[in-house]
Amino acid sequence: MAGLITLDSHHHTGIVVKDADATAESYTKKLGSGDWEFIDGGPIRMANGNIGNIRYELLAPVEGQDSLWGAFLAEHGEGLHHLAYNVADVDEAVAKLEEDGGKVVVYNGQPVRIPKWMAYMEIGGPASIIVELLKTR
Repeated sequence: MAGLITLDSHHHTGIVVKDADATAESYTKKLGSGDWEFIDGGPIRMANGNIGNIRYELLAPVEGQDSLWGAFLAEHGEGLHHLAYNVADVDEAVAKLEEDGGKVVVYNGQPVRIPKWMAYMEIGGPASIIVELLKTR
């Protein structure tokens, strides 16, 4: 078995939604979440906010634009997309997960142009999840 990765801390929980604005409004009304920060970035509209001490990232694919979040929504519907964790070394964490059967979803700008300090990895195995690995700052 490959070496375990070391997670420094939980960063956020990513949820794919049809409408970031409506979901943020619903969460605020029903769960008492705080202020939401909205970001429009290419193929997604994103909202970041806290519910209690957990940070959430709402990812709403923009209709008519191809994206991994749009593909996820079409295949699975709304729901949990990823759990994000801070790690000291993204490259090392990716390598360790790959050695243990994990699969790169996004890394080093492929297939989506993203910063080098993050990666999406499907960890593999039973109840596999996608983790977002973020460089600890």
